[in-house]
Amino acid sequence: MPRLRSITIAALALLAGAAAPAGAHVQVTPTEAAPGDPVKFELLVPGETDAHTTEVALQIPKGVLPFSFEDPPGWKRTLETADDGSVGVVRWRGRLARDGFVRFAFLAATPEQEGELVWKAVQRYDDGAEAAWIGPPDSENPAAVTTVSATAARQNAGGEGAEAEAAAGGSAPADPAPAATDGDDGSGATIGIVLGAAGLLLGGAALAVALRRPRGAAS
Repeated sequence: MPRLRSITIAALALLAGAAAPAGAHVQVTPTEAAPGDPVKFELLVPGETDAHTTEVALQIPKGVLPFSFEDPPGWKRTLETADDGSVGVVRWRGRLARDGFVRFAFLAATPEQEGELVWKAVQRYDDGAEAAWIGPPDSENPAAVTTVSATAARQNAGGEGAEAEAAAGGSAPADPAPAATDGDDGSGATIGIVLGAAGLLLGGAALAVALRRPRGAAS
């Protein structure tokens, strides 16, 4: 992965040639996440101008550690590393319809500390214009924000089995109850079989004695 250039997304935003209209903002969900939790984030990018979106660059907030990506068809992704070796910027290149939208999903671990994650993004178009989504919430080009709070539900995105249940505050299902038997160790069924076999032997012996008696003898 190439090193993150000294020119950050915030600096590139100063060169933006056009501002995107309000109401068609780049968004990141969820808007609330638990600390120290693997979370599935989604970056939603609408096509809000007459030009085609050809590139989206997202600056990863400090402390967020992406580890898995889902790339939509027709888009190529490149990663740029920060000075500490973590992912600093994610770039997707493709072509978006004027009236379309694209969704980029990725899994990332959130910081252990509570606070706000500010997702600064730059949207580039095939006519050379740029829209910089880096402003405060009440601006025309706001950056998306995710609040890290201990009261948020945990996702444990990518988890499985009992560990995922435990992380979500649940519990693993209990073992099924054993089927009912005639006895605790099956002795009742065994005794029934032995008694049945003894009955057959006694019946056979009585029949043999009867056959040996001479005809006309008193029964």
